[in-house]
Amino acid sequence: MKLLKYFLAVIVAAVICVFAAQWYYTGRISITSAIRSIKSHISLEMYYMNKHKMFKSEPTNEGCIVFLGDSLTDFLNLDELLPGMNVINRGIGGDTTKGVLQRLDEVIRHKPAKLFLLIGTNDIAYEVSPEKITDNIRRIITRIKEGSPGTKIYLQTLLPTNSAFNTNSTNRPNEKINAVNKNLRPLAAETGCELVDLNALLSENGELPRRYTSDGLHINVEAQRKWIEHIKPLL
Repeated sequence: MKLLKYFLAVIVAAVICVFAAQWYYTGRISITSAIRSIKSHISLEMYYMNKHKMFKSEPTNEGCIVFLGDSLTDFLNLDELLPGMNVINRGIGGDTTKGVLQRLDEVIRHKPAKLFLLIGTNDIAYEVSPEKITDNIRRIITRIKEGSPGTKIYLQTLLPTNSAFNTNSTNRPNEKINAVNKNLRPLAAETGCELVDLNALLSENGELPRRYTSDGLHINVEAQRKWIEHIKPLL
């Protein structure tokens, strides 16, 4: 019920924001484009709720390794990338730091041995400030430590985007991504987490290389393998 109320509030807020933005930038309101945008938001919320319901239906897997985040984590085929390892994927496409906070109980129940956290790029798209994103990540870490004190947390920096694509990368500029990442190193030290600098690993000239992406935001299998190979010594 709490999640349902949260998502209803998000949908109402999205409708208001869509119409307000149209009026601000164009001086008019396009019902067609507004409906398209609202449908997209509703689709994301339904995907979130369905994935969360599926996660909750799975048996508890104590001592596993958890990958937690948004679509960048969701799209990882961990069975193929880490065969034979006790890993579970808790990525949900479109998720935000606030969304992760809403579903942490399901993650904590597994009492994971290790947890790799990558979240925040969608917050930037929703114009959440770097300070608020950092604060939410701090709250996520605190909740995990309180509920599962034996879990080793690895805090991963946000991946770069490629500005040449006029798609998802355009509302996630690298300047804002870098502003968040600048906060993550001291946050990791403050909270006793280990920082994993994925941004440096997958960045060239300050951007995500074209060979790693088809939309400027999400990464292909080549980049995913580079990511997993980088963290294998930590597993």
